[in-house]
Amino acid sequence: MAERPDNGRAGRTVATRATRANAAQRSGNGRPDNSGDGIDSDGGADEDESDGQLTFRTHTDDEYGYRVTYPADWTVEPEAPGGASFGARVGSAGAVVYVDEDLNLTLGEYVAAFVDDLAADGHVQALEALDRRDIALESGETGRAVEYAYRNGMCDEYWQLAYLFVLDGTTGYTLGVDWNDDDRLEAVAAQIIESFALKGT
Repeated sequence: MAERPDNGRAGRTVATRATRANAAQRSGNGRPDNSGDGIDSDGGADEDESDGQLTFRTHTDDEYGYRVTYPADWTVEPEAPGGASFGARVGSAGAVVYVDEDLNLTLGEYVAAFVDDLAADGHVQALEALDRRDIALESGETGRAVEYAYRNGMCDEYWQLAYLFVLDGTTGYTLGVDWNDDDRLEAVAAQIIESFALKGT
């Protein structure tokens, strides 16, 4: 039997976003506030004043050999081993990169492990597949992107997620973006997913 990546990952991501959303609602502003949470960010405007376009920064991990862009006003925090979490200072959106080493899986098995975990999570209700497609990375690898909509049982709201899975030998990379459906971040999520690249590109 093929070795599967860390189970529970999808559920932890869903639960984290919902917890932040619930805390914001209790505080009265309806949006999460990351101030004082220990997340390191160099700040930055989310729009270029000249044309109103969202600006992005690039996060590079030289040790694990990947890079990804994220909105300039999002925070970034390391995740062991080799991953990173990104979060909007306002709103529910966030992204995460996980690195799995010593895998013995096909790309299809890697994706299926995540989808099985997501479907089994008690906080994920009314799960609906929206899209599944292959994405060619600049470095020549092919990644698989999946998109789902669901009702988050922790906060009883509709959410969406977009995840990219990439295998480089026995190393697996998972890049996920999730957000409250009301935030309408499909275009931002697509840009984050499509920005992912492996070292040397």
